[in-house]
Amino acid sequence: MTSDTSFRTPISSPEYTDPNATATLESVPADEANQNSVTNSLLADPNTLILNELLSDKETPWQVHNCKIVDKSVTQDQLLPFIYHHDALSEELKQLHPLTGSLLKQFQTPMSAQQAAELLGIDAALVPTPWMVKITGTLVMFCERLQIALRLKFTNTAKDYDPVYTTTADQAIQASMQDWHFYGDIFVLNKGSKPLIMTADPDWIEIPQLPEYQLLPGEFGLAALALLEDNKSHITNLQEAISQRLV
Repeated sequence: MTSDTSFRTPISSPEYTDPNATATLESVPADEANQNSVTNSLLADPNTLILNELLSDKETPWQVHNCKIVDKSVTQDQLLPFIYHHDALSEELKQLHPLTGSLLKQFQTPMSAQQAAELLGIDAALVPTPWMVKITGTLVMFCERLQIALRLKFTNTAKDYDPVYTTTADQAIQASMQDWHFYGDIFVLNKGSKPLIMTADPDWIEIPQLPEYQLLPGEFGLAALALLEDNKSHITNLQEAISQRLV
């Protein structure tokens, strides 16, 4: 992927696990801001950039690089609650074997597809075995023009595994990653010349112009995750970067 050389050292280094490479930002309550002339000046400054707006703006030229798959697990050996196997049956078999009596008692019991078939008293070939997919990865999203970067994590599911009913493992990976999402901590790097803030009513934080990433705390991290989810389809090369690493 195309990258900006001025970002290369801080972004490409493996800082995800280095606690010394980041700092945690502190929010500024709105009532305190109103009493501080310096703070008021920052909020009123037309040069101040607001991260919320940058993440929502389709015209902001975000780029993606340093995309990595951290874990890619695809197996058919994991057990699933009986209800998953029952849901995967044909409609005809569901009508012949409704969830009543002893079957209802097994609702959440983990088992294999073959064990589910034995419980139902049907041929094992009639109960499909899903691929269990779990993928996690990391990437950096940056705007060269503004010299701002975000360090992010993504996954196909918040659960231990995502059950996918396909013929091959490769098909399962592609199908599961059709609905991937960001998760976890978000770190922001501000190497630009303009002030950068993020808002989360009624508070806000300043992301200082420093050479290291800053951890977005609590509500700000959650707000950033929501904005990223809402706008990820508009970020250039984001889906492409992830898809290329899945091969």
